[in-house]
Amino acid sequence: MTQAVTVSRMVDGPVSRDVDIALIRDLFATPQLTTPQLLLSRTSIRRNYDALKAALPRAEIHYAVKSNNHRAILDEVFDNGGSFDVCSAQEIDDLLHAGVEPSRLIHSHPIKSLREFDLAVAGGIETFVVDNSEEIEKLRRYTEKRLKILIRYRVNANNTAIVNLQYKFGCVIDDVLPLAEKIRETGHEFHGLCFHMGSQCIYTENYLKAINAAQQLITGLDMAGFNTALLDIGGGFPVEYVQPIPPIDEFCAPISQALNRQIRPGIRIICEPGRFISASPVTLVCSVIGKAWRDGKMWYYLDDGLYSTFSGIVYDHCQYPVVSEGNGRELLSVLAGPTCDSFDVMYDGLMIPEQQIGDLLVFPMTGAYCSVSSSSFNSLARPQYKVID
Repeated sequence: MTQAVTVSRMVDGPVSRDVDIALIRDLFATPQLTTPQLLLSRTSIRRNYDALKAALPRAEIHYAVKSNNHRAILDEVFDNGGSFDVCSAQEIDDLLHAGVEPSRLIHSHPIKSLREFDLAVAGGIETFVVDNSEEIEKLRRYTEKRLKILIRYRVNANNTAIVNLQYKFGCVIDDVLPLAEKIRETGHEFHGLCFHMGSQCIYTENYLKAINAAQQLITGLDMAGFNTALLDIGGGFPVEYVQPIPPIDEFCAPISQALNRQIRPGIRIICEPGRFISASPVTLVCSVIGKAWRDGKMWYYLDDGLYSTFSGIVYDHCQYPVVSEGNGRELLSVLAGPTCDSFDVMYDGLMIPEQQIGDLLVFPMTGAYCSVSSSSFNSLARPQYKVID
């Protein structure tokens, strides 16, 4: 059963080490706060970037724009020396308009429509990812420049990430060398290898298996006359929502050691964090717009829901921390969204002090894969962002 946390309890036992308690206190003390609203902290973006950089000192950071493409996040990553992982022409266009050089972008989507591929090449992108021979065939249409191609592979793992990206992408190990040979046939450059264990991957051993596979692949590629210039270890670095997660320095320590031990100097290493950079900087503030006692539970209807910011519950399999004000009698409760669809229910079985219409509820850690997958179903307005520092 999910348990909400009140502001008064957060001092003794915060719901997550990444939650800004002072910010939440201020929110409940602000009269007539406009909701729903997404509050974005630049300070938190920088803190996350610096923490990951310190935890993986050998890896260059290419922020995964797909997790949250808000301009403030892009600017902070860029201003702190970061680069970007892109998957579409629109993401590329957004970054180019923000002043980012094409050389700092890697197109990591293994499957691209010809139109998307053409737009990316025309936009100056040079580094791409493939995982099959049909995608390599598309390279033959580009004769005016030599592209740098990474081969994405997958490894068997005993446990999968919350969002298992190996299910959809990545060739088997034995296919890597034949694909590298086919890339060379097209006149383009085999540039390196990449893997992605999935999003919110809490199993360090999965990265270690993939790095060990990379070492063996690099040796085989060396013998076949291919130079591996780059290894992309993907993203998936976990954050703490409602379940404990090791701090990023502890989580990444074995990964960093494996990279130093198994991947020779001179091979450039990059990572593609999305969630780790963008989750904690964003806090959603909602209001209770209705309530009803139904079937032994108190139902609260909020002004944001599953079709909007809480879409991450569906697509990203997340449960976000719930913070309320008040210390009254806790009731078995349901939190539902504002649409007319009964699917629009975010929490069922929540223990929370009784709320009144107009009361605020705060949801930290709502920056990753939330607003980017939301819709305006029922023509309801999505929450507006407010950059708070």
